[in-house]
Amino acid sequence: MFKRTLEKKLAEWKANPKGKPLVIRGARQTGKTTLIRNFAKQYEVFIELNLEKDAHRKIFSEIKDAKEIIQSIEGVSNKVIVPGKTLLFLDEIQNSIQAIKFLRYFHEEMPMLHVITAGSLLEVRMRREGWSFPVGRVDFLYLYPVTFEEFLAALGEEILLKAVREFEMGGKLPMPLHEKTLNLLADYICVGGMPEAVGEYLATKSFVSIKQYHDALSTSFKEDFAKYASESEVQQLKLIWDKIPYEIGARIKYSRLSGGNYQARQMSNAFDILHEAMLIERVHPTTQTAPPLIKKSKYAPKAIYLDIGLCSHSLGLTRDQIRDKIIDPKYDGALSEEFIGQELLASDDYNRKELFFWVREEKGASSEIDYLIQKEGRLIPVEVKSGSQGSLKSLHQFLHRSNTNFGIRFYTGETKIEEQSVNLPTGHALKYKLLSLPLYLVFRLGELVKQGL
Repeated sequence: MFKRTLEKKLAEWKANPKGKPLVIRGARQTGKTTLIRNFAKQYEVFIELNLEKDAHRKIFSEIKDAKEIIQSIEGVSNKVIVPGKTLLFLDEIQNSIQAIKFLRYFHEEMPMLHVITAGSLLEVRMRREGWSFPVGRVDFLYLYPVTFEEFLAALGEEILLKAVREFEMGGKLPMPLHEKTLNLLADYICVGGMPEAVGEYLATKSFVSIKQYHDALSTSFKEDFAKYASESEVQQLKLIWDKIPYEIGARIKYSRLSGGNYQARQMSNAFDILHEAMLIERVHPTTQTAPPLIKKSKYAPKAIYLDIGLCSHSLGLTRDQIRDKIIDPKYDGALSEEFIGQELLASDDYNRKELFFWVREEKGASSEIDYLIQKEGRLIPVEVKSGSQGSLKSLHQFLHRSNTNFGIRFYTGETKIEEQSVNLPTGHALKYKLLSLPLYLVFRLGELVKQGL
C-alpha cells in the first residue's frame, strides 16, 4: 500500500457536513476500489456492494421503497447502518441506473450517511444509454494513474520530495538532487503510474516483471472493449489502442490510424469511445491568443495515452534506453510531452481537465505550441523539450501575436527565469520573460507561475 494524494480530498469530503454522495471517476485499474477501501478504515462500519453481482444489483432493481433499500443493504451485508459512522460503497454503479437514481434519496433523506460510488465505464455507459447522475445531488472526484510526486512518495524519497515541494523561484536545487530526480523520472517513465505496476516495482525493483504486468494489462484492456463496443468497433478500438503510442506528440490523422481499413469517421468515433473510457485523452487544437480557450474543431487534435509506462512499454523501450536517451529523437520528445500532459490532467481532482495546444497555420508557414494553459487571466504558452536546449520559434510566434509576455519551457535543465530579447524574421523585436522548469516540477506549475509573473 502507498498513499494517493486524493486521500486528502476524501478526508475533506468526510469532514464536510454538507457533503453529497461522492462519485469517483477514472479509467480501469487506476486504483479506485483500493483507494476507497483504504479510506474506509476511518469508519466504524464499512459496507461494500458490487453492482456487477446480481444479489447486490437486485436490492435497487426490485425494491422501490427507500426504507426497504436500507433494510436490504443491512440484511445482505449483515451490518447495521449508523449514519455518521458508516461508509456505504457502491462499486461498478454503472450497472444499475436504479442505484444511481437512489443517490438523490441518500442526499436528501439521509445526509449523514456517507456514500461513495465508483465505476470504470461510467462515461461510456452514460454516452451510450443517455443517463446521467442526479444534477446537484452528487459530488465528483477524478482518479488518474499515480503521478510522479506520488511515485517519489511511494519510494520513500521524503527528503528529495521535500526539497522539490518547497523549492521557490530564485532558489536552486543542488545539482546532485536535480540529477537524482531526473534518474528517478526515467524509472517512472518506464514503470508508469498504474498502481499495480508501482506496487510491483516497490516490491521487486524488477523491470522484467513490470514488462510482464504491462503486457497483461494491455491485453486486458483490449479484452474489455467487447463490453462497451460492437463487434466492428472492437477491431477499430484495438487498432487505435495499439497505434496511439506511436502518435503521441503528433497531430492525429484518422485515415493514417486506419491504415486504409476503415473510414476516418469510423476511426474518429472509435477514438471517442476510448476517450469516454478515459483510456485516451484528446488534446484540442486552438488558434486563440487571448482567453477564452476555444477548440478549433476542424483542425487535427493530438492524443495523450492513459499511462506513460504503458506508452513506453508499447514502444518497446527499456529503462536504460530512456535514461541514456538511446531513442529516436521524435519519440524522446514525445515521451516528455506525454509526461507533461499526463501530469496536467492529474492536476485537477474535481474536473476532467481539457488540454489544448496552439496552432498557427498560414500559407507557407505553421507553428505549434505543445500546450496552452489559462492562468492568472491570460493564456500562457508551454513548450516541452526532451533535452536542455531546443528552439523556441513557435513560442516566439505566439507571444508576438498575444497579449502576454510570459512563456514556459519544460526541459531537463535547471530552474531559471530570464528576460529574453529576440529579433523575429519579420523584423519585430520581442521581449518577454521565460520560465524554464525541469520536467519533474510540472506538479508545481500553478505556484511557480504565480511567483514568476
